[in-house]
Amino acid sequence: MRFSEADRVKLLSLRFDPDAEPSYELLKSCLVWPDECPEGISREGYELLQDLWIVRGFLHKQVPRENWGFRTTRFEDVWAQALQDIAEWPGFKRLQLSKADAEYLQRSMRELTEDDF
Repeated sequence: MRFSEADRVKLLSLRFDPDAEPSYELLKSCLVWPDECPEGISREGYELLQDLWIVRGFLHKQVPRENWGFRTTRFEDVWAQALQDIAEWPGFKRLQLSKADAEYLQRSMRELTEDDF
């Protein structure tokens, strides 16, 4: 559950854009910024990256670990390994949401809930 060397190089080449605006990823129920995913990443690398987005989404929503579901151990392992291997990934600079991003996340989740009824 580690990024390949080629994927690590691509992830570490990304540069944090403080002006980037997130989009709401419906299937993962999290925010994703355009400066967080490199072009040409492998399918396996993209799956690991999605796990990072999911875990960060849990952190943003303050979901306790015991509520992360059946993949909790995988999520914890991928997160811990990524912190070692790609600590400069722009996504790690967004563990705390700005007020505007927190409002956007809440609004997106609320709209989803309202659309379900």
